[in-house]
Amino acid sequence: MADQSVAQFIDFRAAAQIIAPGAIIVDDFQKEITDALRRSSVLEGRIEYVPATGDFSTYYEQNTINGGEFVDPRVVSAAASSNPRTPHSLKMKAITNEVVFGHYDLTLGQQQNNFPELKAKDLNDMINGVGLTHGRALWRGNDTSLSVPTTMQYRGLSKQITNTFSVSSTASIVDAIRAKVAAMTSSELYVLMPTAIYIHPIAHHYLEQEEKNSSNNETQINSLTKTMVAGVTVLAIMTSAGVLPLIPEPFMTFAVNGTDPLMTDYGIAILTEPMIEYHYVGKKDAFLFQLGTTSDIQEKYIAIKYGAPVAKGPSYAHAYGTITRPTIAAIA
Repeated sequence: MADQSVAQFIDFRAAAQIIAPGAIIVDDFQKEITDALRRSSVLEGRIEYVPATGDFSTYYEQNTINGGEFVDPRVVSAAASSNPRTPHSLKMKAITNEVVFGHYDLTLGQQQNNFPELKAKDLNDMINGVGLTHGRALWRGNDTSLSVPTTMQYRGLSKQITNTFSVSSTASIVDAIRAKVAAMTSSELYVLMPTAIYIHPIAHHYLEQEEKNSSNNETQINSLTKTMVAGVTVLAIMTSAGVLPLIPEPFMTFAVNGTDPLMTDYGIAILTEPMIEYHYVGKKDAFLFQLGTTSDIQEKYIAIKYGAPVAKGPSYAHAYGTITRPTIAAIA
């Protein structure tokens, strides 16, 4: 609402839809604004939110359990051992948004009463803009380091997770998922039980297409479902970690394949969600501030969110991959 329209005098008859005896009908509008815009990611509602420990939020990770050896039961002796614990840190980031309301526009809008809820909607959308940027950057934030940041953005999960895999254009998506989960759960060092599979919606389409043409699909996908969030059920896949939901996530990475321009590499992630955390400062949601009416009699509002995501155990607790398939253009 900050932009000022250019006003001009017009012939009233040109603005009228109908001029007839006893009636002058002018343009009017529905009071609801058509709005099907995306405002958050699926992952945002399923990860752990924890208070940050500082400007650099720090946690410790243990990767070994030392000691333990066989001895003669009649000559018992033991060697002292210790277990190293490694500190890790992530720098807090900030996302902001602003909206400005002109006093004249607000007053005129109240007088016309055409869109009485518009100010509230614009304020809500300002906060949603923060949430949308947050949700996209959870996966695709371009920073190159958690502890030595090089950009203002998050370090996205697709860059944090170093346990990777790929599914070629001729390989089975289902087989690749099950093989990677099996490799994770067979670890003797870590107790790994992935909880969900996030997949680009177009890759999800190709997975369903693969299952439709499979001779044993009734035991793999089509007959299995799982609740994603309250009231929403998605297809699931049987793995060595149990039945895992297949969650379509539009913010997954996608890029034109490096060797075939007609192909796209669509992102897929196998996550242990309790080990995906968002460290926040203040509160998990965005703060909203009204700056007051300034000298140009405009009302200014600012939303700001502090925090950063981290994938704990990036080399073993999760896996990130790409699925190469023919390109399907996403809407808008």
